[in-house]
Amino acid sequence: MPDTHSLNWEPREKKPPPPPPKEWDPTTFHAPHTRSGPETHDPTPPPVPGGSGNGRRTSVDTPSMELFAENMDKLADPVKQAYQKLMELQRVNPGAFYDAYMLRQVSCGANGDTGLQNTYLKILHDLGQGLADISTGMRQLSAKYKTTEEEAKMTAEDLNKAMQSAQSDFTKLGTGG
Repeated sequence: MPDTHSLNWEPREKKPPPPPPKEWDPTTFHAPHTRSGPETHDPTPPPVPGGSGNGRRTSVDTPSMELFAENMDKLADPVKQAYQKLMELQRVNPGAFYDAYMLRQVSCGANGDTGLQNTYLKILHDLGQGLADISTGMRQLSAKYKTTEEEAKMTAEDLNKAMQSAQSDFTKLGTGG
């Protein structure tokens, strides 16, 4: 039997008991850890032809209209990519408690056709369609007015007709329709 007097016994430190749990407070919000951040992409602005008006009348240049149409197509591409990425996302399916129902109402809508995701899809669709319609309208004008003489006959009404479908797309942007 060992000698108990020769053993080095040290008393254990007593830890204080943990504090009592706090009651749940629905007004506090703790953002979850984000697994991945958004992709950052700075699109390269398309080239724009230079020139000086020197106080002269506005003139129309067919190659500039073609370049403008190409630039609208270049601007429409990132919008189309954003639309496709948003289409691929899964719907938000929160749990079955009051705040989750409210979140579902905002994000998905009452019957699935309203809410944030579908609103963004409609906006991206209208924006992409508007940019594509501007490009199409410019190409139609540049095909119709090939020479300087023909360009001199272009009227504001011709331009308005070419841009009419784009105008309706951009009008829908503000309404979400």
